[in-house]
Amino acid sequence: MLSFYNPLATRRTGSEIERIFDNFFKSTNELANAQLSYPAVNIYEEPERFRLEVAAPGYSKNDFRVSIENELLKVSAERENNPVEGESYTRCEFLVGSFERVFTVGKTIDTSKIDARYENGILTVFLPKREEAKPQKPRTIKID
Repeated sequence: MLSFYNPLATRRTGSEIERIFDNFFKSTNELANAQLSYPAVNIYEEPERFRLEVAAPGYSKNDFRVSIENELLKVSAERENNPVEGESYTRCEFLVGSFERVFTVGKTIDTSKIDARYENGILTVFLPKREEAKPQKPRTIKID
């Protein structure tokens, strides 16, 4: 749980300001804790594939594991929290430790061709579509 020191919210004031700041920091804490549980993900559909992006700055590509089993794509990473000696954080929201995200990919994905890369804090997983799932070119049907 993150905690904050709020110089305006003192016992002496006991005012509306204290209540407002307490509520603000409580909701900010809950949001931060939810965001720290696992990284944010964007999923894009392109004509030939899906592209899944995981926002995980500070990791190295060796920290990640991407696996596929029974139509479940698992993206996980583990990193130790190495605080700098002598530094004291007022607020620390960087994702540390481990996480795992699991996605159902379905039968439209060619699982033998899934590829991934990590660059500039973003892990990108490329999920190519099977031929039958790709958009078909329009064609004219001959009428007999």
